[in-house]
Amino acid sequence: MRDSGVGARRAAALLVGLSGLLLIAPGMARADEFFPVRDENPLIRGFYLPLPSDSRLTDGISLSATLSLANTLSVENRPHESVLVDGESDVLRLSYEDTLWQSWRYRLTVPIIHDSGGFLDTAVASWHRAFGLPQGQRPFYPKNEIVYTYSGRGNVAITQAQTGIGDISGDIGWYAIDDARRTVSLWGGLAAPTGSVSKLTGDGAWDGAVWAHGALRWPKWQLAAELGLAQPFGDEIFAGNAHKTSVFARLAATRALGALWSLRAQLDGQSGRVADSDIRLLGPSLQLTIGAVRRLGERWRLEFGFAEDAAVNTAPDITFFLGIRRQSSAK
Repeated sequence: MRDSGVGARRAAALLVGLSGLLLIAPGMARADEFFPVRDENPLIRGFYLPLPSDSRLTDGISLSATLSLANTLSVENRPHESVLVDGESDVLRLSYEDTLWQSWRYRLTVPIIHDSGGFLDTAVASWHRAFGLPQGQRPFYPKNEIVYTYSGRGNVAITQAQTGIGDISGDIGWYAIDDARRTVSLWGGLAAPTGSVSKLTGDGAWDGAVWAHGALRWPKWQLAAELGLAQPFGDEIFAGNAHKTSVFARLAATRALGALWSLRAQLDGQSGRVADSDIRLLGPSLQLTIGAVRRLGERWRLEFGFAEDAAVNTAPDITFFLGIRRQSSAK
């Protein structure tokens, strides 16, 4: 296992480096407030965790597509539980959003998920060597192979590449405040059981969530936060042990680098998903995302970056993402 102190120092170093860039850079343009990413942990991704809701009432129709490549190697053995997650998960999330009424917006999201051995194992090992980080268990496992196994409060066994659709979700939000300087909105959503329990792309039940979004904007800076509750209405993966309420939160800071570029740091956390589990990958998680936004004309934005498990072994080791958004109104 990697040492937790190393993970904390790595996250701190990333934040310090980004902070330096933010402080010295000039700023002009406004970007969206969050990256449309989430924890892609293969064991719990089937449970509903809504994407950030950072649109404005004036955005009109918004389309987005985000591709995430998450590489994970986690090995734990406890008295009554064991887990080996070694593989790569590629997730394409497609979203459509629009205004419903004067102070309301809605969003539909469809995830398409592919699991395999991938191709990032060598790159992740090189990353660790370059920055003097421990390799953990990586030298002891074959590269570019997929093994998702868990036993204890349920059973998981995946050893072959697979592709499937995840749970389709629909969200609706009411905007209490939305002007040039600030936004406050309240959201609720449901995820339908369109995914597969055997492929870990769904939990076999309807899920719900409610959350609040707040944002503050200045000419050069944007700050945003979300806090919410997620509730599965069933659980066929962990024999009902994940049928519990979880808390999730997000915090993001964005700094404009002129008219075309912005940099962003984002923290995503959630409480444990599986009751009475001692496996870190099933407990509370914290993920740090760092990336950039590039304006492409008035209505298009390109987003890219990477996410690390800020709390070690609670999320994928590293996730790379690339996304594009289009709004029908210019920002």
